[in-house]
Amino acid sequence: MALNGTLHDVSEPLVEMGQLTKQALKEMRLLVYELRPPDLEKEGLVGALHKRLNAVEKRAGVETRLITHGLMADMPVELEENMYRIAQEALTNALKHANATTVTVYLSTSDQQVTLEIVDDGCGFDPILVGNNGGMGLTSMRERTEKLSGLFTIVSTLGAGTTICVQTPLNGNGQGATIVSRH
Repeated sequence: MALNGTLHDVSEPLVEMGQLTKQALKEMRLLVYELRPPDLEKEGLVGALHKRLNAVEKRAGVETRLITHGLMADMPVELEENMYRIAQEALTNALKHANATTVTVYLSTSDQQVTLEIVDDGCGFDPILVGNNGGMGLTSMRERTEKLSGLFTIVSTLGAGTTICVQTPLNGNGQGATIVSRH
């Protein structure tokens, strides 16, 4: 580039711009994936959870298990998507904050109810101290549970791990959400 009669090298800014463009593209793809994960659409909730556990948690060195009980085929799409997002957030919290080495995801259906439970052996926390200031993850899980007219429970003890449990009607037409925190 010639500026006032001097020649400046533009290769470094162009390389930096190329790197920024690649990073922006990666982030955009992640956002699109987050809107409706292809695994959820193709394989349903159980398949998507299984892939998530294998793809993320196992790579991070966390021992994972997925235990299912009941029929999962008749779940409404909105219910599957919200349950997946709740599990995804709980798993992210177990990795980012809890330093868990083992995470078990239980998913069951019975009597027109779906139960999702994520149990980790991480450092735990005091739900009473966290309260409504639990950050975006806990808030998002609570809000999704409310949307499903379900029961959201956190059981956690410092040094003894955390259990996140969501119980919701299979049809999503319950009486309204109840939020319970215990330690």
